Amino acid sequence: MGLLEKIENFINRILLLFGEKISNFILKITPPKIRMFISHLIALKLRFTTFIKSTPQLIKEKLPLLLAYLKKRASDFDIKGKISRTQQIALERYKTTQGQSKISSMKKLFLSPFLILGEWLNGLTTAQSILLLSLTVSSILGAINIISSGHRLLESQHQGSRAPASVELEVSYDRPNYYKKETRHVTITNLRLPVYYANINEIKSVDIDFTATLSNRMSRIQVDKLELQFRDHLVLNLEPMMASFPLEEEGKEILRQKLLSEMNDFMESREIEGKVLDVKIVYVLGN
Repeated sequence: MGLLEKIENFINRILLLFGEKISNFILKITPPKIRMFISHLIALKLRFTTFIKSTPQLIKEKLPLLLAYLKKRASDFDIKGKISRTQQIALERYKTTQGQSKISSMKKLFLSPFLILGEWLNGLTTAQSILLLSLTVSSILGAINIISSGHRLLESQHQGSRAPASVELEVSYDRPNYYKKETRHVTITNLRLPVYYANINEIKSVDIDFTATLSNRMSRIQVDKLELQFRDHLVLNLEPMMASFPLEEEGKEILRQKLLSEMNDFMESREIEGKVLDVKIVYVLGN
């Protein structure tokens, strides 16, 4: 764990402790009645959430009973007779008001709904009439919505296409490749490569610095602990090369691939879980 991570964890612990102290202090100075009121609000919220989640199941269970009750009430209630009587009263009143003894069939058909509605609203003020009409329309629309929702629930239940209301969808989230990438770096400095030279005035030694990116932080920690063994592994397994070869672009790429392969072999031999994702040669010095 790096120094910055230790400082960050220490600051987080201090903030958590400070927040806990503040919460305890607020609880101590809060009157018992207010705390009880807040507890009631939290319990009410939980009950409301539970009720909302169970609403589809309640609609599914109670809708057939409600439909049967409404059907029974409708069969017991003589709607046709009451509408006919109201229509007759409204027509008679209209004839008396307009001074007509007879109304044509077309005019009667057109005026009947308005006359019946006017008869029902007779004796009410304007505000009462508007309120009654608004509540009636809202009730009709609400009943239609409940019936259609129950019908969809029953259809989805038969088709098996609806998931339980309590199941929460899980949103998969993949961390980006660069997430805390700097904490998975292993840096090896001053590694002297095995080289050979043919002439006296040629380069006789090559030192490199490179950084390897590992798949997880635990493997980076284990490799850091075994840095000396890893250096010995590279010295023993890297084939000697021309001293000037690592200074060329082609030589750097071949050396990078060789370092990546040897590092993976070293981790596998030490049973370190993880792998090397990338190797970057930072510095090459030839003497």
